[in-house]
Amino acid sequence: MTKGNISQLIQRLERLEKIVLGEDNFKPKQKGDTDTITEINFSLNERAFVKRYAADKSGPKKFALLLAYLAKGRVGENISLSDIRNHWGKMETKTLLGKFNLFYPNEAKTRGWVDVGGHGIYKLTEEWEKVL
Repeated sequence: MTKGNISQLIQRLERLEKIVLGEDNFKPKQKGDTDTITEINFSLNERAFVKRYAADKSGPKKFALLLAYLAKGRVGENISLSDIRNHWGKMETKTLLGKFNLFYPNEAKTRGWVDVGGHGIYKLTEEWEKVL
């Protein structure tokens, strides 16, 4: 192919893209792009919060989101593991959180979403919103 053929091909593809996708500047998703929830409603009751934000997530993400709910999104606020497990136990149904596993806080810490504030104490880090 020559340079002329390539430029004509690119022009044709751009015209076709405008016809198919409309006049908007369409940007295909890039690796790392996410559709995040920009505003989190901490005024919901805990079951509604979990159903809305955590129900379809992995265990470590659920742990970080429940911690976020208990801390009302405040980074660095200490929450005891017993409080987290107590609230988790109220929502152990299969459709909400499922069974608690001590792997979850460990993995959430490994991924940088939570940190330890002492023995049995967890707190959110600046990275916690990445679980959304």
